[in-house]
Amino acid sequence: MRFGSTAMEGQPEMSTIDQPTELQVDNLDAGQRVTLDLSLTEAEALHTWLLKPAADGTTSLDDALVSGVLTKLGRAVDTIQATANVRRELEQAGLEVAHLSDEQVRDLGRRVSGAAMPAIRS
Repeated sequence: MRFGSTAMEGQPEMSTIDQPTELQVDNLDAGQRVTLDLSLTEAEALHTWLLKPAADGTTSLDDALVSGVLTKLGRAVDTIQATANVRRELEQAGLEVAHLSDEQVRDLGRRVSGAAMPAIRS
């Protein structure tokens, strides 16, 4: 994949700085998905940057489409951080969880938390 103003084969020409150039909107599939592979640090940096206000005081949250994407990105970052925290807490409690998937760790954390709640209320 090339970045810059060179068009990729079969794709409209795009600029890395501005909006799409000479974009043929009617030829695009709006449902087509884009997947990015970001490190947690990169995702956090992007999320933070998107939340910063522009010079005119507007933020990404003022654009409904960008706001929705920002929400998804924030949720993904929060989930990764929460999973890491639960995994660390379970390991510090003496449980071996290295073999568990992230989803299994989150489920175990929810179960432990749910079991502890009735004891706290008493």
